[in-house]
Amino acid sequence: MIANFFSKTKPATVLSIGVMLIIYYFTASFLLHSGEFSLQILFRRAGFFIWLALFLLIANFIVKKNKLTKDNSYVSLLMVFLLGTFPEAMFSSGIVLANIVLLLGFRKIYSLRSGLDTKLKIFDACFWIGIATLIYSWSIFYILLVYVSLIIYQKLTVKNLFIPIVGFVTPMLIYFTYCLYFESAAFFYGRFNDEIILDFSPYTSLKFLIPLLFLSMVLVWSLFRVTPKVVSVRNNFKFSWDVLINHLLISAVIVLLAPTKNGSELFFFIFPSAVVISNLVQLTKSKILRNVILYVFLLISIGVYLDNL
Repeated sequence: MIANFFSKTKPATVLSIGVMLIIYYFTASFLLHSGEFSLQILFRRAGFFIWLALFLLIANFIVKKNKLTKDNSYVSLLMVFLLGTFPEAMFSSGIVLANIVLLLGFRKIYSLRSGLDTKLKIFDACFWIGIATLIYSWSIFYILLVYVSLIIYQKLTVKNLFIPIVGFVTPMLIYFTYCLYFESAAFFYGRFNDEIILDFSPYTSLKFLIPLLFLSMVLVWSLFRVTPKVVSVRNNFKFSWDVLINHLLISAVIVLLAPTKNGSELFFFIFPSAVVISNLVQLTKSKILRNVILYVFLLISIGVYLDNL
């Protein structure tokens, strides 16, 4: 059964997840972008696939390093299912690149609980968020996650209050200086001209409505099921869980405000959602229920492609 197979991290599970990502990615390439097919585009797609694989590797490293789940492959599996469910998320170069850069910042944020090199980690996290903001302007909201994390991990001091600002502004100043030198300051300002689009009509189509409803229900179930268990245990994970919940909420805000509603914006939601749901799956004692959750995600992701045949 699928839940049992991915309950441990081993070469077979890593290979299976990699194969599934390849199938989802190239199937979506042919079904959704068949009109753009050429040998050059095929090589470009293959090269871009490496970025997706890198995203999964960094995300998995963050989870393992900070013990956001137990030793299993559920996070990677769910991220692949979600990428397969929202295939447009795999083809927006700006959003994918912004999320890879953000992961480098999240790595520093979640490691704040160790208490080591706190100031350097705060600066690094905000530095990466600043770079991500230059790529995708709404990434700026993750600055809030830094301050929330400082409060949760009890690291909020007068100095730590200003370090995020310095870290965030540093890449901005470097890039602005570069643009100013080449007399293209307007290009810099153009990075922040994204409008707030609150038109959610694209989400009413079945290919979005059904997956989003199921994802939302499982997330709510996860929060109500896992949170009491986490709070009742005295360990550092409860602080990481609080950060994770805020991470999920901020990602939801970014998705809601995104100027483009074609599914690519849901990439921001994939990492925190997968970690939250993985905690539900590993906590659930019923093998049948664990398998049902994962199989439904699998079936929904397949159904998206059947709709495009």
